[in-house]
Amino acid sequence: MKICPSCNRTYTDASLNFCLEDGTPLVNESAPGADPNATVRYTEIRDTNPPATQIYPSMPAGSSPAAPHTPAQAPRSPAPPSSSPQWAPPPAAISAPATRKKSSAIWWILGGTAVVGIIALGVVIMVIVLASINANTNNSNNKNTNLRGNRNANANSNSNSNISNVDSNLPAFFSDDFSEEKWTTDRGQYGDIWYDNDEYHMRSKEKTYLAMYAPNGDYDTGNADVKVTVRSVDGTPSPTGYGLMVHGQRSKAGELEDYALLIYNGSDPQYEVIKHKGGQQTTVLPWARSSAIHSGSGANQLEVRARGAEISFYINGQYVDKISDTENFKRGVVGFYTSDVTEVAFDDLQIKR
Repeated sequence: MKICPSCNRTYTDASLNFCLEDGTPLVNESAPGADPNATVRYTEIRDTNPPATQIYPSMPAGSSPAAPHTPAQAPRSPAPPSSSPQWAPPPAAISAPATRKKSSAIWWILGGTAVVGIIALGVVIMVIVLASINANTNNSNNKNTNLRGNRNANANSNSNSNISNVDSNLPAFFSDDFSEEKWTTDRGQYGDIWYDNDEYHMRSKEKTYLAMYAPNGDYDTGNADVKVTVRSVDGTPSPTGYGLMVHGQRSKAGELEDYALLIYNGSDPQYEVIKHKGGQQTTVLPWARSSAIHSGSGANQLEVRARGAEISFYINGQYVDKISDTENFKRGVVGFYTSDVTEVAFDDLQIKR
């Protein structure tokens, strides 16, 4: 039996050398005459690199042995927890998403640029195609760049008033060889109109047109065949044409209402059909080539045949085209039309009903 000289605790385990309570070296209680205060020599203990010292609670006798207590080594207190724990991802976890995002943005930019480029290219191609189509159309229908347009708003010099009360007992045939001056003559702001050598002459001002209706209802064109011979006096073509008008009358507002067959007698002869309504001149049939037209100063016979709503057009006895009277003009008188400064002469007017 062993005893702790400090606390007098006794131990029956012969292998114990120190007190489990306070670490004091134990002494054998049975040794006779042992002096508890005597110095006891112990063999030097070999260091076997034991694990770090840990403190266990006191164990009752008979319990498993605990590691000896080393007073010189105080237990370490655990570090206080952080007030706000944070987690930082490893560098790879940060850099990878950033790289993907940047790459995605680049592809979006490149894709958007490509789309804009394609759209811009498409617009350019469309403009070129439309311009080409328009140029081809103009070239095929008109070699004279001034042939279409270049005519100002309506310029009708001294035309007669609304001719609506037409005599239903008109003769089956009516003619005017212009040997007698029945039509209006004038030297006005829109041009000149005069008689010369039994012909009716007209010359418009530059970049405008001149329209003249017949003097009375005897020249009615309803359901009639109308013919007239017209020529350019010096052979110069009118850039925007000259010709024969039918169903001509003034509206209640005093505006022109009619259809007209016009010709261009240049080196590439062409014809056009126009109409006047509400003070506006519009194209019904655009300029088209015709070998029936005589160029230069040669005379051309223009003919318009009205049958109800159908109006047919002939040049020098050759049929060229027809339209439908969608405006329902039907009745009205014959008229003459010229544009720009070309002097034209009309002769041998015939109306067959």
